[in-house]
Amino acid sequence: MIGRKRIIVLIVCGLALFAGGCSLLTTTPTESRQSLYVPERSDTSLSRFAPLFLVEENRKDYNRIGTPAARLEESGEEVIYVDTGEASVYAMTQEFATDRGGYTNLIYRIHFTQTPLPHLTAGWNVGLLVYVTLNSEEEPVLITTLHTCGCYLAFIPTDNLPEGAEPDDWPEQEQSVYGQTLPVLVAQDSPVERLIIKISDATHRVIDLDYADPSEFDRINRIFLHLKPMDALNRLEIPDDGTTSFFETEGFRKGLVKGSRKPLEMTLMSWWAFDPHVGVDKALGPPDETGVTMYTSLKFWNRDKSNIWYFRRFLDYWGWDL
Repeated sequence: MIGRKRIIVLIVCGLALFAGGCSLLTTTPTESRQSLYVPERSDTSLSRFAPLFLVEENRKDYNRIGTPAARLEESGEEVIYVDTGEASVYAMTQEFATDRGGYTNLIYRIHFTQTPLPHLTAGWNVGLLVYVTLNSEEEPVLITTLHTCGCYLAFIPTDNLPEGAEPDDWPEQEQSVYGQTLPVLVAQDSPVERLIIKISDATHRVIDLDYADPSEFDRINRIFLHLKPMDALNRLEIPDDGTTSFFETEGFRKGLVKGSRKPLEMTLMSWWAFDPHVGVDKALGPPDETGVTMYTSLKFWNRDKSNIWYFRRFLDYWGWDL
């Protein structure tokens, strides 16, 4: 039986044909160049709620989700890179409480080799974070996405969100997120539906997301996604030479992804953002341990308040009342 949300979607898409089409997750012949990354399944919450990633133009190497890796050059220099021969998603849980009750964040992290020039965010070893926030009943209430530099933050609530929890100025129909149009609400109509996040060519922006039955995407190439603990990023194996971290562990670049550079953002934005590493991908965690702050606002006086690691304070800053 088609759910109430699906009926509404069909009506909206029909009307949208007169305005240039519908952006919702659908399968068309042009999607043959896409790939659907499907995480491995287990009985854990991290596995059951893990999103699937629908990636555009996946034949291009820089659009393939990879696995952070390390090697030594003949000179003895350590090289950190993203190996697109294997796809991985790194995950962890985080609990927090508000006056409304207790919540659990399921946090997922993926990486690509680069964002190519001439895009503003051009750089290497770039990544994306997805937060799935569950209530005490293990129901998703809020989806939060951002790049691993802290930029392009987006919030998408579900129909399980407590009444009145959204910001006062929350739109009714759709939201614009730095040039991308995203839904203002998603809903899971049946247990077989999974969260599917659509990622753009080159910039790796989130351009759509919804709950859908993965069988609707049978015509699209599928790629297995290893589900690994987030802490594994601190222990990348170097063949015949032990392990190393994906992140710098000392010096003025402590906490930044090794090999990550954002030349255009540094040139055009660092001087007014008061951050020489603006746009550079970084570690997620307590700043006194990582050495960096995953701030989500370019207002430098609000870096601590907008740090997503301290999730309740972060929500308060952006006007959410979970």
